[in-house]
Amino acid sequence: MRIDTERLYLRNLLKEDVSEKYVSWLNDPDVNKYLEVRQSEQTIESCIKFIQNCNDDPCSNLFGIFEKENGEHIGNAKIGFINKHYQRGQISLFIGEKIFWGKGYSTEVVKALTEHGFNRLGLHRLEAGCYEDNLASLRVFLKNGYAVEGFFRNHFLVNGTRQGCFWLGRLNYEYHG
Repeated sequence: MRIDTERLYLRNLLKEDVSEKYVSWLNDPDVNKYLEVRQSEQTIESCIKFIQNCNDDPCSNLFGIFEKENGEHIGNAKIGFINKHYQRGQISLFIGEKIFWGKGYSTEVVKALTEHGFNRLGLHRLEAGCYEDNLASLRVFLKNGYAVEGFFRNHFLVNGTRQGCFWLGRLNYEYHG
């Protein structure tokens, strides 16, 4: 499976994609600040196991994010927790290569995953969550037509501080107009 955007392509992530650089992203406090993987040290083995589990799970579509220009792996994205009965799934992503931060790549990825979720997977609803101080992520989803549907107060603990979480959603008919 491959999804192309203007500057990127997303393809199924494979265990062969795991590198020391990839593992270093997940252990970098700047990168993992809003990721649950920050709870434990990541290794080549833990990353391979995660990829295998996602790829074996019919309710998960895990992608690597690659820059088209040079094929560099710059992050990951997923539509997970897919519920075929209710036709819904959850989008998550991260850009691990910091030189790509603030350049609109996440917006491009969310747009592509939204299209994939609605047009290829036939989902009715896509959801996403983001920590209250992750305003960049909030803006990305709002730019892509997602609406804030709720706010979970004191939902996470980040560096000893309680943090709320925005919950966002977009419906298929909103996408197709």
